[in-house]
Amino acid sequence: MLSEDNLVAILTAIIGSGGFGGFTGWLTQHLSRRRSMVSKQDLDRFAAQLEKGDRHFQTLDRQDLDLGRQIREVKLIVLRQCLFARPRDRNAHESVLQSGEEYLKLGGNGVGHIRLTQLQEEYALRLQTNDWDYSHSPKEARP
Repeated sequence: MLSEDNLVAILTAIIGSGGFGGFTGWLTQHLSRRRSMVSKQDLDRFAAQLEKGDRHFQTLDRQDLDLGRQIREVKLIVLRQCLFARPRDRNAHESVLQSGEEYLKLGGNGVGHIRLTQLQEEYALRLQTNDWDYSHSPKEARP
């Protein structure tokens, strides 16, 4: 049979191991929380990085505006080339008209207005006469 000393030893071992496990769990959680805490030094470093970032964002905004202007200029150049191209068929003619309207929306010059008006008048004449043969000028509309 178990003696009183053996029984005390077994109970102490059970209670001790349970207490030690609980203490180990608490210590692990405490250390984990401490590692994930943000300190004042961390906040100061983060604030310094944000200040640098603000200056960087100002540079990016300026570059974005410059890029937007450059893209607008390239668009105008491409639309101008389309507008002044000679249409070879009805589809190309309609495409040139769309390019001309977009060119004017972007602020194209007066010569573009004149060219677009010419193309619109020619398209109206071809539509009225149903003449979609672009190997010659459109025939005059008959009353």
